[in-house]
Amino acid sequence: MNRAKIVSIILAVTLLSLCAVGTARELTLEKSEAYAASVYDELSPELIKLYEREIAGSPIVSDKSQAYLERTAARLSISVSKLKAVMLLQDLSAQLGEDISLSTLAAMNDFEIVMYAKNKGEKYLGTLSPERVEELKTLLLAALKN
Repeated sequence: MNRAKIVSIILAVTLLSLCAVGTARELTLEKSEAYAASVYDELSPELIKLYEREIAGSPIVSDKSQAYLERTAARLSISVSKLKAVMLLQDLSAQLGEDISLSTLAAMNDFEIVMYAKNKGEKYLGTLSPERVEELKTLLLAALKN
């Protein structure tokens, strides 16, 4: 997968920058612990704040304590990094009028999350004006450089 494809997926994935930021690995159905860690670890605090400010309009992850995140991640049997990503994805789904639980998202493998996020991202972007999409793209690319 080339870098342009990854950037377009990231944008389509709600600007949550949930997946594969800056990596050129193929997405597969195989479960790879090293890959899984790298995907979610790319969700930087800057990208979380960008999502919260520009899409959610309120804190989703950044107002949670580390202890809360660790307890919740342990309860769902996922990493804290993945928890942050699925929390943002759950919020995006809610903004689209769709209800999905954290446990349902947490149970998805990486490929399923990417496909779900891509679907929701495209749906969300379809609700925006072309100007707003370009504005978000500019903000995302700036955040990715940091």
